[in-house]
Amino acid sequence: MMSRLARALTGALCFSLAVTSARAQDAAPLHKGDLVRFLTGSTYSKPEIAAIIRRACLAFAPTSRDNANLKELGATPAVLDAMKTCADNGNKVGRAERETPAPIRPMEVDLPYRSFSATAGTVAQFTVTIHRGPTPLSGVRLLLHGSRDIPGGTQAELNANTDRDGHATFSIPAGSTAGNYNLRIADADGVEMHGVADFVLTTLPSAPSLVKVTPQTLDIGAGGRGTREVTVAVSDPFGNPASQLSVALRTYPQRGAARTPTQVTDNAGIARFAVQAATLQDGDSLVVTIGDKPYATLRVTAAAEITTLLLEAERQLSEGSVSAERAYDSVLTVDPNNARALIGRGYILSSLGKQDPASQDFEAALRDGDDRAGALTGLGYLALRRSDLTNAATRFREAVKIDAGDAGAATGLAYTELWRLDPRQLPHRSAALASPRPAAYPAEAANGLRAGIDFFAARNLKSAESSLNTAAAAAPAWPDVYYTRALVYQAEKKTSLAVADFQHYLQLRPNAVDRGAVASRIGALDRSPGKAFALGILPGGGQFYTHQPVIGIIVLGGVAASAVWALKSSPIIFTDPFGHPYQNGTERKNLTTGAAVGGGIWLLGAIEAALHASSARGDPYPPSSVAVSTKKTSELPHLTPTVGFDQGGPRLGASLSFSIR
Repeated sequence: MMSRLARALTGALCFSLAVTSARAQDAAPLHKGDLVRFLTGSTYSKPEIAAIIRRACLAFAPTSRDNANLKELGATPAVLDAMKTCADNGNKVGRAERETPAPIRPMEVDLPYRSFSATAGTVAQFTVTIHRGPTPLSGVRLLLHGSRDIPGGTQAELNANTDRDGHATFSIPAGSTAGNYNLRIADADGVEMHGVADFVLTTLPSAPSLVKVTPQTLDIGAGGRGTREVTVAVSDPFGNPASQLSVALRTYPQRGAARTPTQVTDNAGIARFAVQAATLQDGDSLVVTIGDKPYATLRVTAAAEITTLLLEAERQLSEGSVSAERAYDSVLTVDPNNARALIGRGYILSSLGKQDPASQDFEAALRDGDDRAGALTGLGYLALRRSDLTNAATRFREAVKIDAGDAGAATGLAYTELWRLDPRQLPHRSAALASPRPAAYPAEAANGLRAGIDFFAARNLKSAESSLNTAAAAAPAWPDVYYTRALVYQAEKKTSLAVADFQHYLQLRPNAVDRGAVASRIGALDRSPGKAFALGILPGGGQFYTHQPVIGIIVLGGVAASAVWALKSSPIIFTDPFGHPYQNGTERKNLTTGAAVGGGIWLLGAIEAALHASSARGDPYPPSSVAVSTKKTSELPHLTPTVGFDQGGPRLGASLSFSIR
């Protein structure tokens, strides 16, 4: 019984499978849209489309207009005949058509090669062929999978259509990043294709254009003068490393037969150099070249070493030490055109009396350096040390024209004007130029001193005082300003102010060569001519007040001698009738004359003391200012009394001396 049941179930299952298989072989009728898709697509050829129509027939009754439209889309007579056959049979597929499968053959793809390369930034052409058997397929839409993943590419999947020969050409941007990229050809409609559809695109670096040098500047002064490592990184415009390139490092300017080092970049595009620093100088350049083309420049500097040496040299120079010359020589060994070092060494050589080498240093700084005003100022002080005031003034004026605020040039020009108009101050030159680089005062102070001495020479005392006050306020430590203002105060009869300035001058310049003369002038200013005359009431008192003790003793002795002579008694002699002389009393015959002489000496002594107190102060005006006046001026007369004795008695007199200037 179970056997019969099993046989029954087995039969039912077989019947079901047969029905399912029969249904599976029945294709659904085609609509107009299906025909349009077949005709416009690339999946099936026209004979294949005709076979499909005969196997599935149509879901509509085609009209003549439908036939015309399908013909425009590429329907061949075979396709139209298949449609007509189906329509004539009532769109029922014959048994033979159902049992015969459609003769569909798969599409095949042929690649020209499995891998190729292109330079970054370029577009590569890649042509494939699509066919069914020996028949090329036209109008097949293809996609290039993986093309969207190429950096710097289209960022989308490329597509191309086959031509009548079945060829489709893709224009593939190689992108910007070097590397390997896997690509695959696929049908746009998802139809499976036979054959190898995968290939590899290798993007190569383009021509080198970006060069990065490390360090950006080569400091040959930091540390020992040994080797310095220089790294050159070469890449294309997209940043891809450029490997296996020959990179040269050329020195400019080239000295002698120096060898040009060359290195080859590694896979990372890096070339490493060991540069000898001993052969380089500050301001040199290392030019990175690939082939004959320069790509980058590495500036050579000794800034650290030069700064250290210059600071030490400037410190020594500010202290007046000529040992700074060695420090400047060290700087010029590394940087032969260093203007600061040339100027500094020029000052030292100038102070040592080496005028020609000093001039050469200043001229070199003027010609090649970047401190023309400083070089001209140095040449001006060199001329001052040569006592060439005219050339010094020319150099200083050129420097001031370049930089009106240059303190050194302004100070030198003020010295030149001061010593030209008042040669009495030339002894001050040794003190002013004692340091290799003379002290520089603010330009405002220097201009005030120049204006003050000009006004003083023209005897415009008010303007001279005002200008010198400005100079003293701007440069309170400048001795020559106070000395000149003291002369102006003396000319203005401002004795106390003149004394204060003379004293301040001596404080600022304790080793002044004219210290004795200035001290005497201060003493003379402290002594009043009126007081000297008044003290002359006591014979010789005025002379002792004016520090003339010898003359005071002479005056005192003369007055005393006159008094003694005036008071001397003489006998009165008579003669009797017989001719015999006899004395009858005494008389003072010289009383009147002695009193007159003594009084004269007394008076002349008082006058001389007053005149000396006045003349000892000296003439404050610059000698050159005399030309301004139309009348000649005379010094105050200098009166010296004289006393003597002879057989006839004392001889009294006075000498009066003066000069016309």
